[in-house]
Amino acid sequence: MRKHLLALLAIPSLIFARKTLEYGKLASEEGPWLTGPIVTPSSHVVPVGHQNYEPYLFWHQFKGVYNDHWRPVKTPLATSIQSQTLFQFGVLPATEIDIFPTFQYNNFMHKHDWRYSDTPVSISFQLLMDRPDAWWPAIKLRFGAIVPLGKYDRLDPKKKGTDLSGTGNWYPGISFVFGRLFNFGNYHFLALRFSAKYEFGTSLNVHGLSAYLGAPDIDGIKGTRGRVYPGYVLQFQQGIEYSITHNWAFALDIVYKHCNRTRFKGHTPPGSVVGYRSAELLSLAPAIEYNFNANVGIIFGPWFSVIGRNSNLTSNFISWVFAVNIFN
Repeated sequence: MRKHLLALLAIPSLIFARKTLEYGKLASEEGPWLTGPIVTPSSHVVPVGHQNYEPYLFWHQFKGVYNDHWRPVKTPLATSIQSQTLFQFGVLPATEIDIFPTFQYNNFMHKHDWRYSDTPVSISFQLLMDRPDAWWPAIKLRFGAIVPLGKYDRLDPKKKGTDLSGTGNWYPGISFVFGRLFNFGNYHFLALRFSAKYEFGTSLNVHGLSAYLGAPDIDGIKGTRGRVYPGYVLQFQQGIEYSITHNWAFALDIVYKHCNRTRFKGHTPPGSVVGYRSAELLSLAPAIEYNFNANVGIIFGPWFSVIGRNSNLTSNFISWVFAVNIFN
């Protein structure tokens, strides 16, 4: 369960969608009505004086992990429900602040728990705006981190990992987001987004069971004690949206993520393991959108793994996602 939930905890840091802006202006009746795909962020910042709100609801089911040979291995089914609300504010010209508080409910082998999770935050800057008469894309630079508010350490072995809700890690990172909008006429628009992100792990102490495995204290026998050094995370996201009518649109995300290995220094009982090996995961998120107007829309669809290697952030999963986007 802990391996599955560690994968789940990475989801908020992946998602920073928002209503589409057409060349830096609020989308008009003649422009596209697009909510944004589930995962890939927008290449435009929220204009100064405006806000964007997007509540998400995730129903996650984890049915296994991937081994060293890129093959899925079944495990007992784990379920988690996450409530996440993205708040985005245009605070200065070409500058945006994001915060993404998250709550979750975990259920595994008849054990369950409600928890507050880690909270991603970021600041973004518009480096370049696209124009309909120019070839170049919009480019956004984002600096982010994850405020480690969730529980990651001294886990209760009786709860089978359901009390896990954080990584204990700030994961500071930098990302570049590129975007381009194509108008085919008659309300048919194609919006392309691409994001490249690099995060590096910060070291932290672990005691007993934690998000990084380990062993608890049992019958006076000392469990895991030491310090872990999580590796870097590299991820690429490709977002595609196509409006079939003024209100309806299809979306697709293609997500690749690589996690470097975690190092550990300290004591752990014989037979226990602390940390994870390097891992990779490819996932897809097709979705359908309905946009009521230029500033309000909903999106629904599955997000699921396709293939992966090793069990660090590479669970074999499917998530059903529903979100409402409100731009003001």
